[in-house]
Amino acid sequence: MTCDTLRRVRDATREPHQRLERRLDILRRIACADQRRELVGRFGALHVDAETALAPWLSGMAELDFEARRRSPRLARDMAVLGLRAPSGGGEPIRLRNVGEALGLMYVLEGSTLGGRVIRRHVEGAGGDLTGLSFLDPYGRRAGERWRGFLSVLSAAPQADDVVAGSVAGFEHVERRLCGRADA
Repeated sequence: MTCDTLRRVRDATREPHQRLERRLDILRRIACADQRRELVGRFGALHVDAETALAPWLSGMAELDFEARRRSPRLARDMAVLGLRAPSGGGEPIRLRNVGEALGLMYVLEGSTLGGRVIRRHVEGAGGDLTGLSFLDPYGRRAGERWRGFLSVLSAAPQADDVVAGSVAGFEHVERRLCGRADA
C-alpha cells in the first residue's frame, strides 16, 4: 500500500535518512563492545524521550496499539545485559504540536524496526554477537504485519503536512541523539 502521505514522507526524508545511516555506521559501532554499549545507551535514552513525547498524542489510538510498540522496556533489558543503567532520557526534548507530527516521528521509529531486522540478520550471518541488540528486531516475524498496521494508521492521517514535518524533524532528532551534532 502506498498512500500519498507515505510517498511524501519518503520523498522528504530520503536525504536525512541516508545521512543518518552514513553517520551512524551502526555495523562498525556494534562490532566493538565499548561502542556497542555507548550506542545502545543512546538508543535507550532516545526511545524514552520519544515515547514520552509521543504518548499524549498516540496512546489513545486503539488502531495503533502504541503501548505494544514501545521499545524502551526492551532497551532497558538490553542495557542491563550490557552492564548499563536503565535509560532515563532527559536529552534534548522532543516537542510535538499535534497528532500528525507525532505520527511522523513514529514513522521514523517504526521504520527503524525494519532496518533493525536487516542489521540483526547481517550480524548473525557474519557469526557476530547479538548481545544487547534485541531492540533492533522487537516484532520478530510480525515485523511486516506491524509495519502494515502502522501504514494503515498513517494513510488515514488527515494532517499530511504535519506528518511530513514530523518525520523530517524526527530523523534530524534521531541523528543528533545517536551521532551528535553534524557541526560538532
